[in-house]
Amino acid sequence: MFVRIIFITTVTNLFITTVTNLFITTVTNLFIIWFISLIFISYFGFITLPHSGYFDNNFVKSLANWDGGHFLGIAQYGYTEKFQYAFFPLYPILINILAKFTNNYLLSGLLISIISAFLGFHFLFKLISRSFDKKIAEKTVLVLLFFPTSFYFLTVYSEGLFFLLTILTFYFLEGRKYFWASIFAALASATRFAGVGLILALIVDVWLAAGINRKNWVIFLSPLGLLIYSSFLYRQIGDPFYFVTAELHWQRSLSIPGISFWDTIKSATYGFLNINFNVLLDLLFAIFGLGFAIRSFRFLPIHWSIFGLVSIALPLFTPTLSSMPRFLLPVFPIFILIALLKNKYAFLGYQVISLMLLSLFTILFINGYWVS
Repeated sequence: MFVRIIFITTVTNLFITTVTNLFITTVTNLFIIWFISLIFISYFGFITLPHSGYFDNNFVKSLANWDGGHFLGIAQYGYTEKFQYAFFPLYPILINILAKFTNNYLLSGLLISIISAFLGFHFLFKLISRSFDKKIAEKTVLVLLFFPTSFYFLTVYSEGLFFLLTILTFYFLEGRKYFWASIFAALASATRFAGVGLILALIVDVWLAAGINRKNWVIFLSPLGLLIYSSFLYRQIGDPFYFVTAELHWQRSLSIPGISFWDTIKSATYGFLNINFNVLLDLLFAIFGLGFAIRSFRFLPIHWSIFGLVSIALPLFTPTLSSMPRFLLPVFPIFILIALLKNKYAFLGYQVISLMLLSLFTILFINGYWVS
């Protein structure tokens, strides 16, 4: 199995690199190439490699493996288990609404994710073009598309929606359209708890630019999504922050920052020459993300960097680094820094390694194995 995965990832790596070099002209072209390539590799891997046995032997349904099943369940039946309160409500609400027209919850979830990602990449290009230039914006889009967990944008996960809302928040914030920036930040805070990073970034930027006044007080609408969800939880079970308690189902609890690194190191190496590669990857991605988030304060606007650092720091307050590779997806400042690399060999190295990991992770996920 491992040899076949290596063969598939190598062929796909060469294909994507060649095609993107030929057609790297627009965001739409890049997205289409990426989309077709991932569908090809995931389907080929699905029909040729063994499955985990945890899920139905159905390719389309496999796009909703793991957390996707919870999102679809919440969309269809509401919160039926207390641990499901860890999943913020906006994404399943939108799935429920769209399903009234499609009569298919799975299709609705996929459409929301894919369309959100597509729009998010376009606004990301526009956002970065304002502060840098189109070449850097295009490279940033490419870097993010190549990122090892970018396939989650094509699954029934909230990553695509949260990514779009994040980019729209900063897009309107840069244009000093505070009302719309606040609305999208509020929607993001109803999608994932990482939305608090957007709220802090929004308030800091406005405060540093002009101070809080009558013209920009609307920024205090930005926590509205989180507040509404907390109010719902209080009415349901008497705890407005139960989404934190619900994370215990996945061994997540509040802890001293840094403990997660130590616990992960111990878990990654259990005995001589015994390495848990999943845990090791979580650790490496956490170090990678945290390092770039800190470095971003030197090269990027402070409110972008605050969002990046808070987004990465939040999981560090738990004893596990699980899912860290996926949590990095919406943290766009990281990918801007990679696009700014002047060493062409370093940038090429990122492309090659990322594409191989992207191919591998996509195949593992579609076949029902835990990735991130």
